[in-house]
Amino acid sequence: GRGKGLVMKKSVFTIILIGTLLFSHVSWAEPFKAVAAAEKTDLSVGEPFIFQIQVSGSDSPEKPDLSHLTDFNVVFQGGQQNSSRSVTIINGRVVQEVHEGYVYSYQLTPKRKGRLEIPSITVTANGRSTQTESVVINVHKPVETEDFKLRLKLSKNQRYVGEPVILTVTWYIGKDVKDFNFALPILDDNSFKFANPEVDKQSGKKLYHIPLGNGQEAIGEQGRGQIDGKEYTTITFKKVLFPMKTGDITIEPATVTCSVLAGYQKQRSPFGDSFPDFNDFFNDRIGVYRTVVVPSNALSLHVLDLPKKGRPDNFAGHIGEYKIDASAKPTEVNVGDPITLTITLSGPDYLENVTLPPLSQQPALAKDFKIPHDQATGEVSGKTKVFTQTIRALRPDVKEIPPIELPYFDTRTKTYQTAYTKPIPITVKATRIITALDAEGNTEGEPNSSEIETWGQGIAFNYEGMDVIENQRLGPLSWFQSPLWISLVLVPPFMYFAILSGLALFRRRNADQAKVRARKAYGQLIKTLQEASHANSADQSYILIQNAFRHYLGDKLDMAKGALTFNDVKDTLAKKGIDQETLGRLNDLFETCEAGRYAGDVGTFDISSITGQGIQLAKDLEKKLK
Repeated sequence: GRGKGLVMKKSVFTIILIGTLLFSHVSWAEPFKAVAAAEKTDLSVGEPFIFQIQVSGSDSPEKPDLSHLTDFNVVFQGGQQNSSRSVTIINGRVVQEVHEGYVYSYQLTPKRKGRLEIPSITVTANGRSTQTESVVINVHKPVETEDFKLRLKLSKNQRYVGEPVILTVTWYIGKDVKDFNFALPILDDNSFKFANPEVDKQSGKKLYHIPLGNGQEAIGEQGRGQIDGKEYTTITFKKVLFPMKTGDITIEPATVTCSVLAGYQKQRSPFGDSFPDFNDFFNDRIGVYRTVVVPSNALSLHVLDLPKKGRPDNFAGHIGEYKIDASAKPTEVNVGDPITLTITLSGPDYLENVTLPPLSQQPALAKDFKIPHDQATGEVSGKTKVFTQTIRALRPDVKEIPPIELPYFDTRTKTYQTAYTKPIPITVKATRIITALDAEGNTEGEPNSSEIETWGQGIAFNYEGMDVIENQRLGPLSWFQSPLWISLVLVPPFMYFAILSGLALFRRRNADQAKVRARKAYGQLIKTLQEASHANSADQSYILIQNAFRHYLGDKLDMAKGALTFNDVKDTLAKKGIDQETLGRLNDLFETCEAGRYAGDVGTFDISSITGQGIQLAKDLEKKLK
């Protein structure tokens, strides 16, 4: 009996071992490394080229930092996975080869001539790091030809700091071209801020959308022009420059890179010489293009400092002749109620970079009103820029919103002037303070109780009779019928492939960090709202609620979330299908939080009720933004 049992155990072990070897596999994956590759290494200043970072050993590396490439304009072109997997079975062994890869692509444009080096770039993934080899780029100075000219022109050669000046860029074209690309070094110059002038889109002229890199763009207009008596087709566009420092500023030459038709070559027949009668039909001419880089002239701008004599203490850098108007609603409020103050600036031609002076620095206004530290960005509407700000009256004796001052430097008279709004009459009513007695209440009730019942049949109820015991013989056939044996053989490879699939899914889901933040935003919002209901003070609760929605909306809409206001997100939310009723609730919540933070002792709000409203609002937003 013992001999048979020993033989039986050895047989079981042998079969399990054979099954394990039969389904065993070898997995091979390449090491983690990164290679830098340039499309070309010999080119001209302003000539763009494709630069890639090819990663092996990971399909979800972090985006490399190229901010240290100061000799190049860098434009991110995107990234994509470059992975593959293959499985082969050799003599019962499963061999899996895994290639995990990712490719990041950039467009680089050299800013200066010389031997430029793209230094080693660090790539990280899942706690691992590797570096690329450096790449050397030889850059030459571009040369102007008779077929192409590029000219820069300023509307004025002298301006005050902050006063706009128009830069006109004209490209003179003497041959057929395609795929042109402009490079303007001035757009990287911190000495300026920029804006786009209005373009008459109803003029009937042919217009071009021209990307200029670094988020800048322009609308080009096709026309005709002459240089030295030669007629050219032209493309012209303009940029508004706001000089931000004084002195003589050099505007470096711009370039335009294009593909020029250099000639034609015949397209050979697919039949070769076998069917000579068809050769003339298939030997059509195709164009041959070459790359040309066209340089421009350089410019100089003399920037004057604003005079110190007569400069008001609250001057905020407004240049030009300004007008300022204001309106408010509602004009009948309780102490601490929000009042929407709308301020409109007009006067100068270009208002994109114009800001509203801090209202907290208006003494007459700050004396009677609570003013938030965060100021909303204005919106340009035609020749005006409109700002909205929420303020709250501090006392019931406030009778008006006082005139708001806007000091400016008039470049025509070369003197400082001040524009004023008209005072706005308002009625402010006192608000009764809610005391602890208002909130008192009694509830009665008895604690719930339950009794433990005894199971009457006891543990003996689980017993069964001897007749359920059967004589079960063990043997090879019974092993193949045994669920335990099948599990021992099949579960390990199944678990491996399940884990492998799970890891691949996890990496894909976490490759885009913006999407990861968006997925986690709702859970974090609910968690913070629940914490707000138990904060140490009402003021802290309002701060938590408002910041929680700012972070949620910032992550969901991929926007900077530090000081988001309702005005910053309302248009984007409307485009994503959020209805007006929900938008109104979100606006009310922001205003309620501001009231709680800034109204001081003029009122008391129910934190638990507001938190509950916030949670319901979060659910409604998540249904649309999920």
